[in-house]
Amino acid sequence: MLNLANIILPAFIVILIGFFFGRARQIDMSAVVDIAIYIGLPALVFTSMLEKSIVLEDAIKVWASALIIMIGCGAVAWIIFTALRKEHSGLYIPISIMNTVNIPFPIIYLAFGTEGLFAATLFYIPNALLAFTLGVYIASKKDWKESVREIFKVPLIYAAILGLLCNLLRIEVPDIIVRPLNFIGLMAIPLILITLGYNLSKIKIASFPTTLLASFFRMGVGILLGFLTAHIFGLSGILKSVVILDSAMPAAVFSSVLATKYDNEADLVSSVVFVTTVISLITIPLLLMILS
Repeated sequence: MLNLANIILPAFIVILIGFFFGRARQIDMSAVVDIAIYIGLPALVFTSMLEKSIVLEDAIKVWASALIIMIGCGAVAWIIFTALRKEHSGLYIPISIMNTVNIPFPIIYLAFGTEGLFAATLFYIPNALLAFTLGVYIASKKDWKESVREIFKVPLIYAAILGLLCNLLRIEVPDIIVRPLNFIGLMAIPLILITLGYNLSKIKIASFPTTLLASFFRMGVGILLGFLTAHIFGLSGILKSVVILDSAMPAAVFSSVLATKYDNEADLVSSVVFVTTVISLITIPLLLMILS
């Protein structure tokens, strides 16, 4: 239990610091976000991809699991909402697209080290691709081709693919490059956690029953699909643990950004992000106990 607390508490304490800072101060966080996204996270992701030799078959299994979990959660939600005669196009975004960076990267890194972060990065790739294509399409109800261009503006994708290629092709990256990147990557985790807490401080809950139902689709159905895909693809060890943990992650903050940008149920989407993040305070420690 003490070891578990040492993994969970640091991450959520930093989120809480960001939350209270957001309540106390109103500042432009865009510069902090840019530093984390354009410098810190790419460095962290690239170096993590070099730590363990990748078996392509395992990578494909993780990618397939991620896609099945995301699409499956959205499909179950669509079936239930249709049966209830409710139209919630915006809600499919937080239901399908989970947080695969802000919370899982720090916690998985603390729990499983660089090997766990490597697996989490593999899971992140299809999540990001789906978020910038299907996610934008659902939110905007417009042509998604322009949103595809946004993918090529995200350095995290380049870092993950470059690290993946270096690993698969057995390219030796010199220490003079790896060591500074390792050092830079250390700043990414606290920055993204503080940013997450700050963003959550600005959210107000809307339509609590609908929010709870959507939260169940994201986390409850997600966990079931996580265990199911891990069993179907025969995942074991850290890969299994990371897939299941990621399947149970709260809705991505990015979904709230999309819903606000395209004026598509922004209050409901933001509410799901907030509620699922609070619920994860309970579900993540429980899952870590089960998987450890």
